[in-house]
Amino acid sequence: MKQTKMMFMLLVLMMVVLSACGNNQDAEDVNEQEETQEDITNETDTEENTEETEQGSDEGETNGNTSGSHTANTVVFSQGEGTVINPGIIECKGGRVSAVGEVTEEDGSTWTVPTSPADMETASDLLNQCTDVQFNSIDELDLDSIPVVEIDEDGEIITGYIFADNYFELYVNGEPVAKDAVPFTPFNSHVVRFKASYPMTYAIKAVDWEENVGLGTESNKGSDYHPGDAGIVAVFSDGTVTNGSWLAQSYYISPLAAKEDLTIQEKDGKIIHTSPDYRGDVTCTTDCYAAHFELSDNWYGVDFDDSTFPNAVTYTTGQIGVDNKNSYTNFSETFGQGEFVWTQNLVYDNVIILRHTVNQPQ
Repeated sequence: MKQTKMMFMLLVLMMVVLSACGNNQDAEDVNEQEETQEDITNETDTEENTEETEQGSDEGETNGNTSGSHTANTVVFSQGEGTVINPGIIECKGGRVSAVGEVTEEDGSTWTVPTSPADMETASDLLNQCTDVQFNSIDELDLDSIPVVEIDEDGEIITGYIFADNYFELYVNGEPVAKDAVPFTPFNSHVVRFKASYPMTYAIKAVDWEENVGLGTESNKGSDYHPGDAGIVAVFSDGTVTNGSWLAQSYYISPLAAKEDLTIQEKDGKIIHTSPDYRGDVTCTTDCYAAHFELSDNWYGVDFDDSTFPNAVTYTTGQIGVDNKNSYTNFSETFGQGEFVWTQNLVYDNVIILRHTVNQPQ
């Protein structure tokens, strides 16, 4: 009887042990299944995240075909001639019509071309056929008759001489000084005076005007769609002159035969807009593309970030074509102290911003 009872107890004990082992194995199987499912889920999440990252990288690429939100480094395109909204800013016998137009971008936004002139005083004339002011030299000029724009009460009085092909707006230390009196032609030159303190920040909007609004072209040299060239030189009495140390960036580029003709590159922290060198002909007429970059409202401000602007490119008087222009040659001794500047494309870059800061008289 005792042996039977002991055998029964051993049998029960074995059954308990076997049951426990079975439960542990089931638990391990369940854990393995859960771990396997977790691994699959993690792999799936990783793949999805990888796809999102790759897609995000594609969306973050910037090239000449970018459109959408407008930023200083984002380009949007229009195609074809715009609508004239001002048939002529001024009337001047013998001059080209300085019309202002409006174009519609592919994203539906509208832009004014080539620019909407600022509401500021016009500069005093050195030579301007439209007002019949024609000095033969700087010596004939009475500087005391030129109004002084006071920017800083404790500043220094600076005199500046400017020739622009075609139009300029000058700001110093974030304040307006003067704009060109003649947006297009006849070619003219100006004198400005202002009182400002150092450090002194110069900001100039320079524009190569157009007859075919939105196309960057004019009637010239036997073509109704000739792309004109540009250029500006400025000389100031404190020794500051336009040269390759100034910064310059383009904001309106035309005519382009295709969007791909414009490339946007970042090199050494500078944003470079590159378009074709003009070789004497343009393959588009009324169907040309124009590239537009949004210009900050504070482009002339002292605190405007111009760190991505490339240096200005200098040009000779022969390249600009002013050796037969009295508005330049009458004052060439003065203008010759500086250099004609623009961006790297003298023909296709129609609206540019120039900036330069000096800490003391040069």
